[in-house]
Amino acid sequence: MNALLEGAVRAVPLLVPVAQTFGMACAGMLVALVAGIPLAVAVATRAPGYRFIATALGALRAIPDLTLAILAVVVIGLGPAAGIAALAVFYTAMIGKVFGELLLAAPSAPVDALKATGAGRVSIAAFGLIPLTSRDLLSFGAYAFDCAVRASVIVGAVGAGGLGTELVGAINALDYRRAALLILILVVMVAVVDAFGSLIRRYPRATLALIPIGLLTLWVDRPQFFAFGHALTTFAKMLPPQLNGAELSALPLLLLQTAAIAVFGTALGASIGFFTALIAARTIVPFAVVAVTRRLLDTARAIPEVVWGLILVVSVGIGPIAGILALGFHSAGVLGKLYAESFENVVKEPVASIAATGASTVSTIAYAIVPLAFGPLAIHTLFRLEWNVRAAAVVGMIGAGGIGQALFNAQQLFFYKTMVAYVLITWAIVLAFDILTERLRGRELMT
Repeated sequence: MNALLEGAVRAVPLLVPVAQTFGMACAGMLVALVAGIPLAVAVATRAPGYRFIATALGALRAIPDLTLAILAVVVIGLGPAAGIAALAVFYTAMIGKVFGELLLAAPSAPVDALKATGAGRVSIAAFGLIPLTSRDLLSFGAYAFDCAVRASVIVGAVGAGGLGTELVGAINALDYRRAALLILILVVMVAVVDAFGSLIRRYPRATLALIPIGLLTLWVDRPQFFAFGHALTTFAKMLPPQLNGAELSALPLLLLQTAAIAVFGTALGASIGFFTALIAARTIVPFAVVAVTRRLLDTARAIPEVVWGLILVVSVGIGPIAGILALGFHSAGVLGKLYAESFENVVKEPVASIAATGASTVSTIAYAIVPLAFGPLAIHTLFRLEWNVRAAAVVGMIGAGGIGQALFNAQQLFFYKTMVAYVLITWAIVLAFDILTERLRGRELMT
């Protein structure tokens, strides 16, 4: 009884960081939707300058959210306002780009009929494109909000407040009981957000509940001491970007470490996710096994990469190994779920034909289910690799090595010109991987 009371007492003060984390996600997504939807419509309706808009959205999306948070903290200062600004920029780019692609995928016949009436771009979007793709828009919007909740923890790790700041403090103070409690709260929060996402897909009007929360957060956590002149002065100190001789000499190793964290982390996650997915697919194993396995995958997925990194840096020490394990464990949760759904979605007839020959379950999986699901598995893995290049820079900032750690060190020492140089290098790497994986996915879809 005393232990229960003690836990309750410890949990009550955490209501504030929990509210800050959830509020940052709501406020950031509210701004992103208000700004991103018109941009998506401009791209989908081929408005003047749509190519520039699409390119700009892709470029902004290539900047990791934690990097944006560092820049926001430098300019705006510590606190949730910096986190909201970082999330708003990142998710505006994501919403604008992905919503634009979804709108372009609308059936052409109804849209062409609407165009034939002489309707303008706004009318075509409002009465054609958006209604025709509303389910896909809601589905991705719910997924983006789910991601924003995790990202609000990530940006908190560099001083934006909320659970991220609390976690960093608890781990640095070696208060592992408090850290475990914070992680448990995060897992529960993500589970609630997942359930809310399902509710949104069934009842779209449920999204209206988030608007007052976002507006209230924007007002309460508005920058209190923002000075435009100070911001300009701070930006001036960041230019021109530069690296000294020692930093240039160390750059190849930093890039190699970042690439290794991303590639080996993805490979580890894909390996664990593949074998876990085989016992998480409803068409392969009994429901009781599926239920337990999926809860494990949900837990691994609910803990952001940066939190895994904080835990593993303490457990195995600083360096790329901690980063690889962090990305591997989180990716296993994500890919395990996606792989399992891919196994469930394969065409049933070939599977039934092989099973009818008397083949064992293992043979049916090896010669029917896996080959039929190979295309989606490859696409999911490439998407995850693209994401993990960003995440490799993020976990590097909390001691996992690579260019992320160099970026974080430069920020902590107020070497702003060096920091911006690393930001630009990180952006270029992520953008290059985005282009590469997009082409690879295109080839996979054509084969």
